[in-house]
Amino acid sequence: DFSESKDVSNNCAELILPGGAYNDRFTAYLDIIAEYAKALQEKDIPILFRPYHENTGSWFWWGSATSEETYKSLWRYTQEYLQSQGVHNMIYVYSPNGPVTSEADYLKRYPGDEYVDVLAFDYYDDYNNYPATYDDSFFTSLRTTCQVVSGLAEKRGKIAAISETGVRVMKKD
Repeated sequence: DFSESKDVSNNCAELILPGGAYNDRFTAYLDIIAEYAKALQEKDIPILFRPYHENTGSWFWWGSATSEETYKSLWRYTQEYLQSQGVHNMIYVYSPNGPVTSEADYLKRYPGDEYVDVLAFDYYDDYNNYPATYDDSFFTSLRTTCQVVSGLAEKRGKIAAISETGVRVMKKD
């Protein structure tokens, strides 16, 4: 149930890491991912894998309610575990939510260059009032976010990407 990913009432990330009460359940899920990835690997099919996206927001259990160090540990553990199971066809995409205003802002939860292949971000143009009234603030922030992320990618020898974007408009009802 996808809604469970939005339950931030406990410290789930710490509980699924090694030594945590639910690590066995978490690795069982990782085993499912590994099995599928290896089947694709046998056919030389790469996977863009974007775990724990929008990690700077408060709406997922791996988000801002989780400490920066726990988040980094979760990412690293996931990747190391999958690789230990023989998965080598994943391209790891790091994508916090935008807007991003600085390199330091983007890198707060960054697990490290050796764990990431693509630097990306998710960012939506949200209109939370009805009726929606356009302004160009989204595109101004989008431009800044693109500059920050593409600059970091260039410095670190990575690919830059927008991993999710769009417009969301509140309906009358």
